Amino acid sequence: MDNILEVKNLNCIFNKGRKTQVNALKDVSFELKAGECLGIIGESGSGKSTSARIITRLVKASDGEVVIDGRSSSDISNKELYKIVQMVFQTPVESFNPRVKLGDGVGESLRNNGVSKSETKERVEKLLVECGLPKEYYDKYPHEVSGGECQRAAIARALANEPKILICDEATSSLDVTVQKEIIALLNGIREKRGSDISIMFISHDIALVQQFCDKVVVMNKGQVVEKGDANEIIMNSKEDYTKKLIASVL
Repeated sequence: MDNILEVKNLNCIFNKGRKTQVNALKDVSFELKAGECLGIIGESGSGKSTSARIITRLVKASDGEVVIDGRSSSDISNKELYKIVQMVFQTPVESFNPRVKLGDGVGESLRNNGVSKSETKERVEKLLVECGLPKEYYDKYPHEVSGGECQRAAIARALANEPKILICDEATSSLDVTVQKEIIALLNGIREKRGSDISIMFISHDIALVQQFCDKVVVMNKGQVVEKGDANEIIMNSKEDYTKKLIASVL
């Protein structure tokens, strides 16, 4: 399978005060193939989320390149980028406007791309049902639903423009174990339905979940890639001391 995403030698330096600089990323490279699920694991501050935010232009890299579907990200407009790449965040309630109905929040990108109001409503209702919510949830507000239900709506929103890449940044970490399993089952269903049309970058500190859900894994520490490869192989037979310690601390 071809690479849908290539991260090449990314560096990211943040200024912390007048004289201090933090190297958030140091020469980070990895690939995501079409139809694949790639797990990104590491401790807090390892650079997992910074990598995702550079891909989605929420943060600017100091150096390096992101290639999306064979094209340099620098050649892709913001509007086109957000049709190709979408994110699902850790705290779903905070990612929605509290004064806007869930359905309108899910369909916002469709309306922004010229889809009629009636067609948007129809498509959003289908997305809600696909993501395990009754279509009546269109008229609910974020505070009226549970965290798991709100995350389902967030996934529906991310799927609205049929992206090729879905980035889940700690998308299950704020949910209880039962709801986590339900969200993973939903994501597996999305993968089965869309096949090679969607690829997932799954950022998590839950190594057992990554082993269960992901095809490959990238291990990060202090802004660098420590180890990468087949998820089962890395987690069961890691070669690097850091990876072994990380896995031993949670499994």
